[in-house]
Amino acid sequence: MTLPSCVIKVFNISIGLVISTTACATSFQILEQSPAHLGKAFAGTASDVSDASSVYFNPAAMGELTDTNITLGLNSIFTRSEFNNSNSNTNGMPGKTDETGYVPNFYLTHSLAERLTFGLGINAPYGLASKYEDDWMGRYLATHSELKILNINAAFAMQLGDNWSLGLGVDYQQAEVTLESKVDSTLGINPRPTTDSNARIEGNDGSLVADVSLYFQPSAQTQLGLVWRQGGEFDLKGKAVFTVNAACSPGAGYPTGAPPAPTTGTICAATLNSLAGNATAQLDLPDTLTLSASHQLNKNWYIHSDIAWTQWSNIQTVDVINSGNNRTVSQLELEYKDTMRYALGFSHQSISPWSWRFGIAFDEAPQTDPLLVNPRIPDQDRIWFSAGFNYEFSKSHSLDVGYSHIKVDKAKINNTNPQTKHHLEGDFDAAVNILGIQGNWKF
Repeated sequence: MTLPSCVIKVFNISIGLVISTTACATSFQILEQSPAHLGKAFAGTASDVSDASSVYFNPAAMGELTDTNITLGLNSIFTRSEFNNSNSNTNGMPGKTDETGYVPNFYLTHSLAERLTFGLGINAPYGLASKYEDDWMGRYLATHSELKILNINAAFAMQLGDNWSLGLGVDYQQAEVTLESKVDSTLGINPRPTTDSNARIEGNDGSLVADVSLYFQPSAQTQLGLVWRQGGEFDLKGKAVFTVNAACSPGAGYPTGAPPAPTTGTICAATLNSLAGNATAQLDLPDTLTLSASHQLNKNWYIHSDIAWTQWSNIQTVDVINSGNNRTVSQLELEYKDTMRYALGFSHQSISPWSWRFGIAFDEAPQTDPLLVNPRIPDQDRIWFSAGFNYEFSKSHSLDVGYSHIKVDKAKINNTNPQTKHHLEGDFDAAVNILGIQGNWKF
């Protein structure tokens, strides 16, 4: 007998950050790496060079920043996802997850020579946190999801000519995951919160990845940027721990046939006992490719655009293995597809210390099939509406503030566990608001 899918998804594709939050790009990708770019809905990320966040968005462009530059930012993410039940059969409450997360960013650039610049960044490009009540209808799929990741990026920019620059970087990522869900001790005969057992899995691993970037200025008014970032490969190692209810014990529960057929409690106890202990899972994050353009329209106005591709298709299934007895706990089928992101933004600059930014973007979701949608990531296509500003206190110090409202399409779910017949059907109504602030210093 396999472990119910609520536990299977413990090693789900859920990457978090230094301070856990809910992912705000599609799936578990986090774009909130710069409050300045947030104000343009992340349009022109690889072409619009204004602060040290170029360490992440386009290392090749770091040479446009002279001397030493430091950018320190914080993004506050306010999320809500409410489940609307249609035809579920797990005897629970509708449920919702309502989390607030904080995503920090730190970047530093330093000119080493006339044509060579070094950059250092600390951020979190992927993340997820969600928490449902223990008695909600989808508790056998997910109750609590959190994974923290620390991403440290070192990069160099080399000017190849008057108009071209090349960036090369290496990232170290450290991931830690904690995910929980409920197990029906009655194996689907009479699912109730009062007889549920609890599953908790913790795991961690580190990974080294690379990034390559180009920056091109065909004219004084136009800038182009191209950035490829490698996805990390994690061999997650952790432990599965089960807190069993009295209904999940030898002799307890309901008969599964005429004696001497075991009771549901006997089967439940034996199954969880065989699956508890050390566990492993292989997780390969997607590569990303971003093309950006910025152009000065007139004395004060600039237009910015982004086209980004994410290779979600390299995530199809995730095998969770008990490393003690080599049992396959389950095979999680996500069947992700590659996605595109399109962003368009404008900025206004003048002799005033104030600069203004506006933007709109469209994000595709890698999986929208109701049969495969996951309560840990109730994902759908989304539209960004953004605005922000920069205030220059002096030539060496400025402040950026950005805001985005993300409208998320309803994510429908129609999930049935083939073993227990648990059925979760309905939709998730979600919305996200983001407020970011960052300081910039030049020395």
